[in-house]
Amino acid sequence: MRIIADMSVRNASCLCGGIQVEMRGDPSMANLCHCSSCQKFTGGAFGSLAAYKTEQVTFTEAEPSVLKTYEDTSPESGNVLKRSFCGKCGSPVRILSSRTPDTLVIPVGIIDGDKAAFKPQVEFYCKGRANWVAAIEDSKNFEEMPPSYPL
Repeated sequence: MRIIADMSVRNASCLCGGIQVEMRGDPSMANLCHCSSCQKFTGGAFGSLAAYKTEQVTFTEAEPSVLKTYEDTSPESGNVLKRSFCGKCGSPVRILSSRTPDTLVIPVGIIDGDKAAFKPQVEFYCKGRANWVAAIEDSKNFEEMPPSYPL
């Protein structure tokens, strides 16, 4: 798996700015997920996601307890996902998997600035891809979640 090219420090935030995120270093992977759970969490036809080691990411709340977490037991992978979001504006801000507690996933849409460096390398649950969404050129495509991936 290739590492995305040197990004140093990137910032992200929810829509209202109540949750600020700092990611240090490069993500281990950028991917699209077409599973119905990610579709519902992001409100889109797929989740566009970047995976980081937990120690690479810092979350800051503008006020106590604005970061809310929903324990999602619906994913097709069978994993329990802790899906966190802003309690004020509802923006999704992170996903933690029971299978890989040392990795967290940031929705690419909340990351500030240019997102060209987050071109997906992999697409999961392609069996759920909307027929009007094309595969990303040069990405690996999987009908489901292969056990070898860190999510």
